[in-house]
Formats: sequence, C-alpha cells, structure tokens
Amino acid sequence: MRVTQVAHLYHPSYGGIENYVHRLNVSLREDGHEARTVTTDQSLSPDSPVEADPRAEYCETTFSVVRNPFSLDLFRHLRRDRSDVYHLHSPWFFPSLEAIVALPEDAPVVMTIHGVHLGDDPLSRVLSAVYRPIAQYILNRVDRIVVLGEAERRRLTDRFDVADGQVAVVPNGIDPEAYDVPEARVTAFRDRYGIDPTVPTVLFVSRLVPTKQPGVLLDAVGEHLAEEALQVLVVGKGEHEFVGSLVERADDRVRFLSNLSFDELKAAYHAADCFVALGTSEGLSTVLLEAMNARLPVITTPAGANADVISGPEHGRVVELHPEPAAVAAAIRDVLADPEERAAMGERNRDLVRAEYAWDDVYERLVAVYEDVLAET
Repeated sequence: MRVTQVAHLYHPSYGGIENYVHRLNVSLREDGHEARTVTTDQSLSPDSPVEADPRAEYCETTFSVVRNPFSLDLFRHLRRDRSDVYHLHSPWFFPSLEAIVALPEDAPVVMTIHGVHLGDDPLSRVLSAVYRPIAQYILNRVDRIVVLGEAERRRLTDRFDVADGQVAVVPNGIDPEAYDVPEARVTAFRDRYGIDPTVPTVLFVSRLVPTKQPGVLLDAVGEHLAEEALQVLVVGKGEHEFVGSLVERADDRVRFLSNLSFDELKAAYHAADCFVALGTSEGLSTVLLEAMNARLPVITTPAGANADVISGPEHGRVVELHPEPAAVAAAIRDVLADPEERAAMGERNRDLVRAEYAWDDVYERLVAVYEDVLAET
C-alpha cells in the first residue's frame, strides 16, 4: 500500500501533528508499506532537535498566515501524485484544502482532526467563523474522518454536517517502553538541575505560547500556593518576549528548562510528582500520555480528548478550559495531599496508557481505517 500524508508542517519542525505523522510513517514502512509526506518548506526549522525526512517532499511556500502555509508547489505536486490512500491532517490548514482540490474525486482520503476546537481567543474565533464553510467543503470530500476521542466526535457532529459512518474514533498513542528510564538517570537529572527529591515537583511540558496557559500555572503557584514547599519545572520554548514575561512572574521555586535531550525529557517525567497540561486547543496531547506512563497524576483542561483520558478523579483532575489560577492551585494541592493515593493514581494511569494508548494498537486501528476506505472505493 502506498500512503501519502499531507501536512502543513513535518519534521524537522517539532510538534504534536509533526510527531504523529512521523510515527505513522515509521510504522507503515516497518510494516512493508510505502509511506511519505508532502509538506511545505516552513517545516525546515533550523533549531529543531530532529532531522528532516529524506523521503518527504518539502514544497516551496507561496505565503503563510499565522503559521498556516499555502504552497502552489504542493498543489502541483499532488496533481501529479498517484497513491493508494491520502492521509490529511485537520481541515484548518491550507495544505488540506489544496489536497482536496488537487486530488481526483475518486482518490481515497482519510483525515485526522487534531483538535476540532480551534480556541477561544479573538483571532481563533474570527478564523473559525470565516473558515468554517471551507472546512465543511473539505470534510464533504473526505472518505473517513479520524477523531481522537468521543468528546471530539460530539464536537465535530455538533458543528459540522458529517455522517456517523464517516467518523472513526482512534486516539493518539505513544510507545510506552520508549519513555522508561533507569533510576540512575533520574537521579543524574535531579543532580544536574538542582531538584530536591524530598520536595513535591510539578511538571509542565509544552510549547510556551498563550494557548497552553503556562501563566495560569505560574499564577496558581505564586498567588495561591505561595506558602507551599514546591518545585515547578516548566519545560519548553517559545517567543523570547512571551517567555520573558513568564520568567518575570515566576518565583524562585520555578525552573525553566529548554533544549532538553530526549533522555533528559524522559527523566523529567520520572522526577516529578504531578503533571499539569492547560492547553485550550488540543487533539490528544502526547505529553499527557507520556506523563501518565511515568506514573504521574494529571491536571488538565477538557480540551480535545484530554477529558476522555482523565475521565475521573482516579486519574487526576479536570479543570475548566480557561481555569482560574485558584482552581489550578486547588487541584495541585488536592493531588499532592495524599502520597499513597497519588502513587495509586500513578499506577492506574500507567496501566491505562499501556492498555488503551499504546502506539502499536493505534497504528493497527489506523491501518484498519485505510483498509475499510479502500474496500469502499
């Protein structure tokens, strides 16, 4: 089977969609299929921790609107392409629209939506309203729509005209074994960054952008947990001005870490006591699954499929999409208050990830979607 994925960004650009596309390519190739990605040259990030894919087609960007590239080169390339299945990623990006227009009407097309909800900031609301008819046009041409959880299915069917049989629920996933590290490496990580193992540690891993709400965590810690013995690790990068504003509002219990190696990132999960993820526009964040695999309770928003995973207090706490710092502080205090229950919660989370969110199982379900679509055409 020849599968072409179309994504607005791909490795060496580094993010949730890019990593999903890469994992799927690797699994398809290991399974004997031919897999490649058609993307834009906006992907060629010079400071990325990963390398470009030699089998990807990096098409010249014609113009870009808020990190959403449009490429006539990509359109022309897809007009010439002949694959068995095309896998697009979200209707919000110009390359998905270009693919729908460029491909023959009978081309089998699957689309994964990495977050039905774009966000509640003014720009996202405007873009969502203006772009909605275009997104509906794209969805009308897609043979199968993959969403990452039941909550995402409900959001999709509430907002767009799609048939029940057109939608498949297949979650995101990780390779759990790849995120386990020996205790000696965790100790070395703590020693390097001055982390006291006797003080509870709160971990935040994300791009440092407003939609991930890192400032809410910092305000929760600084304003409502000021007297608590805590350590907070904020792992990620962002625009210099925004990161500077975060550093200014943080107290000396907060450490900002960027450019961690993969081994150090894995150690960070295992060095923490709870994980906070406050994104407002998500699909199913892999950092959430990575934290759960490391036996961490999770405090998160209901964005995307997050609340499908953290489905009850036995796994963590779900706060509002735009929570008050006091609510985040209360959730942190609640999770950290009982060490025995926190440990039990961590074990439940690890078991859940390995039972339902292992990448090998996700991959098999995606291939089954391809096979169903091919059988219908």
